[in-house]
Amino acid sequence: MIYNTPYCQLQHLKAQNAILCQWKQFCKGDDYREPLKFATQEIEKHQIATWITDTTNGFESEKGDTKWLLDEFVPSMISSSIEKVVFIITHDSPLMDEIKAQEVALSQFFDVELVESIE
Repeated sequence: MIYNTPYCQLQHLKAQNAILCQWKQFCKGDDYREPLKFATQEIEKHQIATWITDTTNGFESEKGDTKWLLDEFVPSMISSSIEKVVFIITHDSPLMDEIKAQEVALSQFFDVELVESIE
């Protein structure tokens, strides 16, 4: 594990050259943004190719955090070594519509997959 707060846990999955971002509970502002900023540094340092987000305990982001994600985080990923984005999401997740929209938008820049488990 490389980062852990009450809201988010990041793991560097070295064998997969990936970062796994697991949201634990709703958060906003710095509690939401700081793990992603830290991940950006790790992506650059290790030339990580795959970003995995586990949405099992995910939540709909606040408008300000969504704007930050689109204005800051996504552009940093586009200019990074990331080639693939994976969302762990169950078929009946209340976040499915939001994740499907992200899949469409991110597919312009990355190989995007929706899977039901990390395995």
